[in-house]
Amino acid sequence: MKRQSDLFDQIIDYSNIRIAFLKALRGNRKGLTVIDFCRRISKNLAAVGRKLQALDCGWGSYRSFMIQEPKVRVINTAPFEQRVMQHAIMNIVEPIFDRPMIDHSYACRKGKGTHSAVQYAFGRCKAVPFFLKLDIRKYFDSIHHETLKALIRRLIKDERVLFLLDGVIDSYETSPGRGVPIGNLTSQFFANLYLAGMDHFILEKLRPSAYCRYMDDFVIWSPSHSQLKEMFAQINEYVNRNLKLTVKQPVFGKTAAGLPFLGFLVKDKGIYLLRKSKRRFKKRITKITRALYSGAISEEKAAEKARSVCSAINIARTNRLRKKAIEDGERFLALTV
Repeated sequence: MKRQSDLFDQIIDYSNIRIAFLKALRGNRKGLTVIDFCRRISKNLAAVGRKLQALDCGWGSYRSFMIQEPKVRVINTAPFEQRVMQHAIMNIVEPIFDRPMIDHSYACRKGKGTHSAVQYAFGRCKAVPFFLKLDIRKYFDSIHHETLKALIRRLIKDERVLFLLDGVIDSYETSPGRGVPIGNLTSQFFANLYLAGMDHFILEKLRPSAYCRYMDDFVIWSPSHSQLKEMFAQINEYVNRNLKLTVKQPVFGKTAAGLPFLGFLVKDKGIYLLRKSKRRFKKRITKITRALYSGAISEEKAAEKARSVCSAINIARTNRLRKKAIEDGERFLALTV
């Protein structure tokens, strides 16, 4: 694969920085630092361009907070100016990172996503009797900086762009030389690229009946349970040796019994919600209902949020669940009027 050069001038181009600003603005319009940035928009965008051109971005200064859903995680967000810089870089670099990706890698890619991954898994579960599900222990915290930099250098040779990307990578660590911050725009692309070589190893060397990956969750299908055991041994060795990561305890199973994948239970006869996903759905609907009753949001906003929550699960058999959640919400409102 030919390495890409002449990228830096595209990154610092004013029109690219303007687009990066608009992307960084999505969902962040009410923050005080964002409002302050927008008051002097022309001056601040010019400053972003100068800092990128001077290779003096000051990466870091992350604000950390914890989320509980879908699982406990520490999120690290960069200052707004740095988020604009990251968007400016990824506007140009993202297509290059996408080139080594296999077709059935579904995270952080245009035209892909969770639903596409689950629907592909459903098709495979109907056709192949056994699966092996794997994921990486503490994935984002364990990514090895020097290995990641080497992978990027196989794709890019523009030294100034490499300097910018190295700066982002080196701005954070959970242990010496390891970790990328969940919350950084660049982290999701780094993490997706990091396992691209493993995808090719599995497909081209092990040649399973089917394979797909969503970030560090990946599934392999085979007509033979013993063959999956042999594949796991080779994957475990590859991941340890080449990526310096640890694979969690493998999950072997029959597709007829159900594959737990991305919050869904995928069977050969249909797609269902896992129990924890049902609980999360009910909790979110209750939260919307209470916010509506308290006056914190309008009916239009409540309807928008409810549609979003329902769309996240609409590929599964959830008609009764959604109907009951709406009825429970209506009863809650009736009792509190």
